[in-house]
Amino acid sequence: MTSRLPPDLFQLFTPRPPLAPVPPTDRAPDDKPKPALTGIAQHVSELCQAPLATPVETPKQRRDRIKREHAIQARDNIIRGLSTWDPSLNLQATEDPYKTIIVARLNYDTTENDLRTEFQPFGSIVSIKMVNDMDGNFRGYAFIEFEREADMREAFRRADAMRILGRRIVVDVERGRTVKGWLPRRFAGGLGGTRLGGKDLNQKEPGRFDPAMPPGPERRYADNKSHDRSDRPPRDRDSGGNRAYQPHNAAASRNHYDSRNRDRDRDRDRGRDYDRDRDRDRDRDRRDRHRSRSPSIRPSRRDRSYDRSASGASHYSRRY
Repeated sequence: MTSRLPPDLFQLFTPRPPLAPVPPTDRAPDDKPKPALTGIAQHVSELCQAPLATPVETPKQRRDRIKREHAIQARDNIIRGLSTWDPSLNLQATEDPYKTIIVARLNYDTTENDLRTEFQPFGSIVSIKMVNDMDGNFRGYAFIEFEREADMREAFRRADAMRILGRRIVVDVERGRTVKGWLPRRFAGGLGGTRLGGKDLNQKEPGRFDPAMPPGPERRYADNKSHDRSDRPPRDRDSGGNRAYQPHNAAASRNHYDSRNRDRDRDRDRGRDYDRDRDRDRDRDRRDRHRSRSPSIRPSRRDRSYDRSASGASHYSRRY
């Protein structure tokens, strides 16, 4: 059967060559001579003359060293950049800083026409400065100068957290030429809440960062961040009035929901009692009609209602 297989498969069934014969040993393995073991006393002097071992840097020490080097390099870059930074000498900036806003966190595909379309409803725009890097790529923020300062304030108040090309933006006033001692983020300054520390401290809500608000999950914003409802203050669902920032009270919320649940249970029990009384009245009337089948002795519906009203009983006032 195997003779019909192709050569490559027939080779798999070919037996292996026999093992080479091994001459028998002349003695047992335990009887063979072993190397002689000596002490190390004669080599102690050589160990004293050996060079000292160089210390090896552990991975943790290497990470700490690189971290310190980066911190020193960043500090030197900040000192070197502050010596030449002067926002008043920027020739590409807008003319009036008090009528200018900065729009950050933009989509990198945003164009000047997109910004003009979104901010034109707030007022007449004088110029739009798109900030690019050395290679000409958009860096994600721009400066918009309005014709009137009132229009700038309106855009500052209403356009924050607005969505442009699928991204929530941040709108703020220009602080480089209007705030004394202001430093940008690259010089260890800036105003933002996305790099405060851990996840419990960093800002997660879109829009401007308000340092007056408490950090962490208790942060609440008094102004509404929605672009469509920014022209009116938020309303309280219960009282209908304006609602300012208030810290979350877990005990008060739990008592409020407990009282609502008790009221809902009470209404449900009241409805069950009403249904049970109505079913009992229907069963009693059905038994009365079954007992008086004869037309001569069966009272009419008007007589039954008159007797019931005369006796002072009703479907909903009976007690069992």
